[in-house]
Amino acid sequence: MENTEDKSPVAKEKARNIICFFALGVLSLIYDEISLAAAEDVLSGSKIATTNVIIAIALPVLAVKISAPWFIQKCSYLYKSGIVVFLLVAGLIVIVSAESVRLRLFGISIIESGVSFSEITFLALTAAYEDVTVSAFVAGIGVASLLGPLYYTGLTTWACLPPRTAILTTFPWPFLVLFLYAFLEKKQHSINVKHKESGGAKYNKLPTSSDKDDSDSAPRNELAWKEKLLVAKRILPYITFLFLTYFAEYLSNQGVITTLAFSDSSFSPRDHYQYYIVCYHVGKFLGRSHIFLLSCTCSKVIPYVRVRKTWILALVEIAHLVFFLFASWFRFVPHVSIILILCVTEGFVAGSMYVNSAHTVSDIIDDPKEREFALGLLTIGNGLGKLTAGFLGLHVEPQLKKHCVYDLELRDECITRFPQPSGWTKNMHCYSRDYNVKSNSTGL
Repeated sequence: MENTEDKSPVAKEKARNIICFFALGVLSLIYDEISLAAAEDVLSGSKIATTNVIIAIALPVLAVKISAPWFIQKCSYLYKSGIVVFLLVAGLIVIVSAESVRLRLFGISIIESGVSFSEITFLALTAAYEDVTVSAFVAGIGVASLLGPLYYTGLTTWACLPPRTAILTTFPWPFLVLFLYAFLEKKQHSINVKHKESGGAKYNKLPTSSDKDDSDSAPRNELAWKEKLLVAKRILPYITFLFLTYFAEYLSNQGVITTLAFSDSSFSPRDHYQYYIVCYHVGKFLGRSHIFLLSCTCSKVIPYVRVRKTWILALVEIAHLVFFLFASWFRFVPHVSIILILCVTEGFVAGSMYVNSAHTVSDIIDDPKEREFALGLLTIGNGLGKLTAGFLGLHVEPQLKKHCVYDLELRDECITRFPQPSGWTKNMHCYSRDYNVKSNSTGL
């Protein structure tokens, strides 16, 4: 008889659960990535610093991620899924109907509340399943980090749709969350039924909605506050390293490279930002998905590619930030291709940091209930890093832009944004391109 311990991580878990967590990972982050890709278009015609978008993202994310893990275990997962859908739909309605930049930023905040609540909910849910579901969920997030910018850039840069219309096309997506949760095999995720050390694990059936998830509300199933604080203390270093990584990547992407455009490139200043973000997310996809792909193909090499000393990744990401700062201030980079390549490596390090942090925390926290809480709390590092980068970027980006415009006198190479307010409701990229073609054909 085959020993279950000899099975690969994938073989121990049903395919439908792996697929569901992968798809939930995609839906959990795709709106975050689309919001970031659309940042400069949302701010079209304004002089507002790009990192205001990060603040609009980070404040609700941080509020949800700090508060939710402490009480979220009392709610059923069906109820949590409904909250995710409501927040995403409400945010979409606000952002596509708002005329002012401030209201659009508020719409982004509502969307991000749903994004962060979704991430906490479904990452914590993996505690009831095999470790491969963590990899599947994170891989889905990695795909979202690539699919979101590609989708938005494809519609606005290549298909010539107005930015607002491109956002509107995503309206049906949130409802897929409920469908995927319904399709997911229900396992008891509230008590210690996941015994990875034993040869065969026994799972209890998850109560239906009619049972009101009595097991969720039973006192014996909840961690005491003292236990939660002890878990938080154990994973604090990993939260810190995650904070440093997210701080460096978001300040780089929304506060520094937004001031780097090249006159000899083949695309407009506005398109620089779109291609930077796409390249960054190609790297992030590879960084977040490589462990999952190895789990499915060659699981024996995973111990050799895992990075448990995540502080190393944080230092590499900070090095990227320092390079981008010097490149913007001194303008020593000769061609845009160098920045594009560095955006790929920056994204790979950031994605690798996320997946390695999740796996490392899963390794050091043995109890399933504590692990569920720890994985939800871990994401606080993301929110704090974004918020800190957002506030610092309010000063950094304007200073870099001022230096570029007045000291270096580069003008059009100093910001990757449309100067017209209509850049949000009309496709100014294609309009200006078509105008130039017509002007050239008529000899104007």
